[in-house]
Amino acid sequence: MTIEPRVPLHADELTVDIPVVRRLLARSLPQRAASPLEPLAASGSSNVLFRLGHDLLVRLPRQPGGSETIEKEARWLPVIADGLTTAVPDVVAVGEPGFGYPEKWSVTRWLDGHPPEVPWDEALHGSSQGLAHDLAGLITELRHVAVPHEALADPGLSGYRGSRLAELDEYFHESLRACGGIPDLGLNLEQAHRVWLAALVAEALLIAMITFPYYWHTMPRRCAARRAMAAAVLAESSG
Repeated sequence: MTIEPRVPLHADELTVDIPVVRRLLARSLPQRAASPLEPLAASGSSNVLFRLGHDLLVRLPRQPGGSETIEKEARWLPVIADGLTTAVPDVVAVGEPGFGYPEKWSVTRWLDGHPPEVPWDEALHGSSQGLAHDLAGLITELRHVAVPHEALADPGLSGYRGSRLAELDEYFHESLRACGGIPDLGLNLEQAHRVWLAALVAEALLIAMITFPYYWHTMPRRCAARRAMAAAVLAESSG
């Protein structure tokens, strides 16, 4: 059974099927090789996912070169997990390439959960406040995790996901335009654009707060004065 998506996510997508995964498991994790194995439709863009039994997850990189990420996860996830209250998957095993599959792969603990529902439609009368608070709490905890010196010195741990949003603005808009050309995509691209712009503003304000604390602390008074001036001008012009 081939589990490649009908439309591959990458030009160099690797083919993975259940027989190959079974053979890889038999060599690296023989005690679980006979457990039920189910491909997940909701695999990510970096890894193909299989549920193994009721308690494990098999992750296989979709592209050549994915072994590096598998190794980084196995090395650094335990360091991160120690500083978080959020559950982080335990890496049970890292398997070697074989049987025609060219990359390392991993087995982690299964975490129960479901995709978050983000109620963009105001008619739903929903709220993302709980999700936003949980995400903010996770980010706060991450910022307090001590970063080992060897991690700081490892260039392999830096990448585009650590860049400022403003540096990715051109790429975002290119992607947005590309999505606009895909029929029946089912995404609210206008909403995505509004969220992106709001995130850019929030990032700029955060940088200003850190770089110019004096101006940040006096910002409320400055904004109040400008609102009062605008209200006076509007009242005068309407009279």
